[in-house]
Amino acid sequence: MRERPTRLKLPSLRRWLIGVHIDLLAIHDRVPRRVEPAQLSLLEKLVLTLEDRRFFDHSGSDLYSSCREIFRAVTFQRHGGASTIDMQFVRTVTRRKERTLRRKLYEIMLSNLIQYRYSKIRILRGYLDCAFFGSHLYGSQAAAQAMYGKDPDDLSLEEASTIAALLVYPKPLKATSKWTNNVSRRANYGKIVYVRLKEKLDKIQVSEPDYI
Repeated sequence: MRERPTRLKLPSLRRWLIGVHIDLLAIHDRVPRRVEPAQLSLLEKLVLTLEDRRFFDHSGSDLYSSCREIFRAVTFQRHGGASTIDMQFVRTVTRRKERTLRRKLYEIMLSNLIQYRYSKIRILRGYLDCAFFGSHLYGSQAAAQAMYGKDPDDLSLEEASTIAALLVYPKPLKATSKWTNNVSRRANYGKIVYVRLKEKLDKIQVSEPDYI
């Protein structure tokens, strides 16, 4: 008996929209309902310093950073992915981590969409609440307790810079000298830049009425 040819599965707009809706609901579940305290913590300032200094100035994706990284790539310089905190939040929640242009564009789209629903501080704190800091360490609370036995708001400058550095160099099950050196180097860099940006970071106002 002659077998039927396999039908080509074409992209479905309806299926894609359902996927977008599911991802937006997942993001909504991770966004904090209250903005307390009203001031940025030291850890939040260090994360902004190391991960996204223009966080409060862009709308989810940073065109300036993207152009900079594209230039570095085409000139064979060391470059990154130009991911904003908003994009990292989306990637963490949706778990879409494949290295493709399609995934990147989808990430940018969702990062821009959530700007219309949530304030920047909600996005930042939502990200820090679920970000990966190392083996079995999800969220800044777990990372701060595991590393220093403290709440994130009680960290010193040295401690906060180290926790912020874990976003790039997550803590392994067994620490190695290479990992320790990488974290120390990035933490020291964060402290130096933070001192330069401290006045600007201290002026950021994050209080707002609750509307979720």
